[in-house]
Amino acid sequence: MSLINPTHTNYPFNFEPFLRKEYNLGLDPDRPVCQYWNGKGGCPDGDACFNKHVSPMFSNKIVCKHWLRGLCKKGDNCEFLHEYNLRKMPECLFFSKNGFCTQTPECQYLHIDPSTKIPECLDYSRGFCPDGPSCKNRHIKRIICQNYLTGFCPDGPDCDLAHPQFDLLPDKLRIRPDREVSKRDDEENLKKFLEKQRELDIIREKQLKEQNDGKN
Repeated sequence: MSLINPTHTNYPFNFEPFLRKEYNLGLDPDRPVCQYWNGKGGCPDGDACFNKHVSPMFSNKIVCKHWLRGLCKKGDNCEFLHEYNLRKMPECLFFSKNGFCTQTPECQYLHIDPSTKIPECLDYSRGFCPDGPSCKNRHIKRIICQNYLTGFCPDGPDCDLAHPQFDLLPDKLRIRPDREVSKRDDEENLKKFLEKQRELDIIREKQLKEQNDGKN
């Protein structure tokens, strides 16, 4: 027997059936779904089936955090996974709140960078964000695909470079043209013009009166 890669199939333990039944340990997490299982039984192998018994309520591929502690009461009707899969573990709440985890690297939960949860800034992805560093969204730096700029990229959506959408500029970035004179503006301008004309007429009348008085 090899000492580096020993075989353990010939050495079964009495607790293996319990671990396999309760925690599905030793089974491939990517195994196919049982075609006979309908959520209410129907599989002739029962708990000894090598395929997945997925409930019709199943809608999430995350491991049940209550099942990990042995506290889930839903059983097969739980909408989360009841199997020990490190790739589909729930998020570590301590890491998400504090930014670090005291159990690292032994922590079995996922450590997700909080910055990845911030939505991407659409203005920055188009080329310019008016809010700059004070923007609440995330600014992701990308390199523009030169093939896309010239008109066609053979890689299409699978391209690793950025394919910006050249939409219309927002109102903040748009250069406003000269304001069109509306009817209301015409009336206001006419009113101001008439008032100035009246003031000029009054000034002219005073000047004429002073000239006439000076001659007399």
